This record gives sequence, structure tokens and C-alpha cells, in this order.
Amino acid sequence: MDLQLSAVLGLVFGFLAAACAFFISYHEYKNNWNFRGSAAAMAARSGLVAFAFFFIAALALGYAFQLVR
Repeated sequence: MDLQLSAVLGLVFGFLAAACAFFISYHEYKNNWNFRGSAAAMAARSGLVAFAFFFIAALALGYAFQLVR
């Protein structure tokens, strides 16, 4: 697997994961939590973590597949 392909897959699936994490977190923060702060900012942080996880995982898998080859 090429590292460029891994990066593109990481971007695509990272974006999808970030969007899902944002909307799920925002809904939970908005409806069920009693806290001080911005629900949107906390949900954006959750989305950023999800994006980083999926992007780094895709790059790591691409690198691991290159080592096996």
C-alpha cells in the first residue's frame, strides 16, 4: 500500500469520523450535560481527536504494509 493512498484514506475516513464525533458529542453535551463552557468547542475537540486518531492510524498501517512487502 502506498503512503500517499494511506494519507488520502486517512483524510477521508478521518473527516467522516470527525464529523460523526462532532455531531454525537454536540448532541450529548447540549441535551444531557450540565456544565459551563461551549458545547460546540468541546464537540470540536472530540472531532479533532477522532480525526487525528484515524489519520495517524491510516499512515501507520500504510507504513506497516510497506515494511511487510
